[in-house]
Amino acid sequence: MRTAAHLSGSHKPVRTAESTRWDTIPSTQVVLQHPALADLGLATDFLTPLVRDAIAHLRADPPPTREAALDLLVARVTRAAAVLDLSPRQYINATGIVIHTQWGNAPLARTAQERLLSATGASPTGARALGDRSAICERLLVALTDAEAATVTTQNAASCLLVGAALGHGRELVCAARDLVEISHGARLRDLLEACGARVVPVGAANCVYPDDYRRAISPTTAAIVRIHAANTTTTGYTAHVDTTALAEVARAASIPLVVNLGSGSLVDLQDKDLPAAPVIRDVLRDGADLVLASGDKLIGGPQAGIIAGRRTLVERLARHPVARSCRPGKLTLAALEATLATYVRGRAWTEIAVLRLLAASVDDLRVRAHVIATQVRTGNLVVSVREDTTECGGAALPGRVLPTWTLRLTHLLLGCDTVHYALFNRGILTRRRDNSVVVDLRSVLPEDDAVLITMLRGLAGSAGNGQHAERAS
Repeated sequence: MRTAAHLSGSHKPVRTAESTRWDTIPSTQVVLQHPALADLGLATDFLTPLVRDAIAHLRADPPPTREAALDLLVARVTRAAAVLDLSPRQYINATGIVIHTQWGNAPLARTAQERLLSATGASPTGARALGDRSAICERLLVALTDAEAATVTTQNAASCLLVGAALGHGRELVCAARDLVEISHGARLRDLLEACGARVVPVGAANCVYPDDYRRAISPTTAAIVRIHAANTTTTGYTAHVDTTALAEVARAASIPLVVNLGSGSLVDLQDKDLPAAPVIRDVLRDGADLVLASGDKLIGGPQAGIIAGRRTLVERLARHPVARSCRPGKLTLAALEATLATYVRGRAWTEIAVLRLLAASVDDLRVRAHVIATQVRTGNLVVSVREDTTECGGAALPGRVLPTWTLRLTHLLLGCDTVHYALFNRGILTRRRDNSVVVDLRSVLPEDDAVLITMLRGLAGSAGNGQHAERAS
């Protein structure tokens, strides 16, 4: 039967239940024009796919009204856009762990920060007429370590890779079984040394190794003895190791080099400030090592980099190897490392290198600072007590050694411990938790950051806080 609509030539499409449900979902263009999305600052090319994806998910269960749908879409797109935004880079580390590897180790010295910033402009990066880009670092390292020569890589793990490639390819590297540790996230030193064709020959037992273990393992295909200072672990009880001097004698008798990887390593003697001992590059070379590897960050307090110092023939052999090109640091790393090393040469390490300043801070100074801060923030809903405590160095350095410290213990009359912890995290303060309270440990806080810390704590004292955050601080 033909209806009047058909006879007139005009008719409306039949509305289904599904199309009625989708009527509440706004178009992509309408969502893109929402003011909240404009505030995100993303280019349309990146924002549009996020909006379309949000609409596709909403079609499975459309809300009853157009306004509700728009709110849900904007909220979903905002959350999705957060992963494309820049998260904060500047935090105050109040965990007490001085070298916190999850939070960029310790801050660079002020001079290193300034030189790094200046290097973002035009600066020499190794053009033929200007010489080697790492020449400044190498000269400073030679002066600081009394080595014949030095070179720099992107990180200590890259230095291990380079040793395996330049010295051990197709040959054997003899190393104590107890030294072949995992450094982090599944990265194992044996794998790094063998990645470019070397074969590692482990000697001794998990807890003990002796000079004869090395002697028996040396063969005509042995390229070097590798000694690794396992800076991220400690073994106690029935143990035995071979010191550098004795191991150097074994290597010399076999006419092969001794390579010592210090892991963290140091340019100064920490015991001068009554701190736990850490191996010093200069001392290890004097004890007979032919090559010493160390990290430019960690105890040295510079940017992440690998330091190699020792006999000129060996350093040059590594520096000329093709793998060295892939291990070469960029100009920003070199700029920060140059300034860090220059601070040592000028005799200002203990007053300007943040790691050393924090490690050497006196317990009395920490106690006074803790009481001053507590007096200024103990107000409103925030309950603050001052406690003596202990902490660790961190950064896979000084394993098993504790450092005395002073802390603030925080509880809030309206907020739980986790909420306070994450509220401070959102304000840029990293803390730890213990016994249902939030701990602010001054061992890892520079004195010049106390004013900012006080401001953040005062803000928390009078607020209900916001404990929600996508990330979780350690």
